[in-house]
Amino acid sequence: MANFKTHLIVATTMSGVASISLLTLQLAKPWETGSYFLLGILGGLLPDIDSDKSTPLTMIFYFLSMYCAFAMVFNLATQYSFVELFAIWLAVYFGIRHLIFRLFISLTIHRGTFHSLLAVVFMGLLAVNAAFYVFHNTSRMAWNSGAFISIGYLVHLTLDELYSVDLHNKRMKKSFGTALKLFSRENLAASFLMALISAGLIHYAPPVKDYWMLFNRALAKQDFQKKWLPRDNRWFVNFLEYSDDNSKLVKNIKRSK
Repeated sequence: MANFKTHLIVATTMSGVASISLLTLQLAKPWETGSYFLLGILGGLLPDIDSDKSTPLTMIFYFLSMYCAFAMVFNLATQYSFVELFAIWLAVYFGIRHLIFRLFISLTIHRGTFHSLLAVVFMGLLAVNAAFYVFHNTSRMAWNSGAFISIGYLVHLTLDELYSVDLHNKRMKKSFGTALKLFSRENLAASFLMALISAGLIHYAPPVKDYWMLFNRALAKQDFQKKWLPRDNRWFVNFLEYSDDNSKLVKNIKRSK
């Protein structure tokens, strides 16, 4: 399997490219892309949430607890006093960082239910519903959040499978097939429970039809030549003009002296 550093680097790269693409397609506002970027990284680390190894698990829960605590406080900032918001922050942070952390360690097995395509769907839908009902985001923002979590999660599982192939010795490692599986056959009860909860999350999720129509309209409006490539093949024209203006300004200052 890929190590923690590899997962972090690939998740960061993927999330950055996806965030810029979403902004280019006008499906996200500039101030939203930072959150999507962080969610993509989080999704890229989440599959190791069932690992008892200290580094991945500790980093994931630290990131998750900090993100949820601050997101909750920002959402309730106009409703409560500073002391109340601080108490809420502490409750959310320590609840996730310690209580849920210990619960996961005791109930999960690495490369089990959370290393499956079912988990990709589950985590994505969980993010959608949390963004919509808990943080009161719009339907568009909720589905974008779920998409970034799911994509990051899927990239992680794909990396694990790729690292299960030893190209040098031309053989498959024992771990091959343990990441990109539909569900965990070793723990059918947990897989069934995850599927059941996913069905409930689908039922209560905001309408995906509206988001899909918005996505199609955004694509239809795109002039890909203008959006994705420089106009008239003039690369970095604004930067060059800015540099030229600065050079002229410096020369004028020198002459005035």
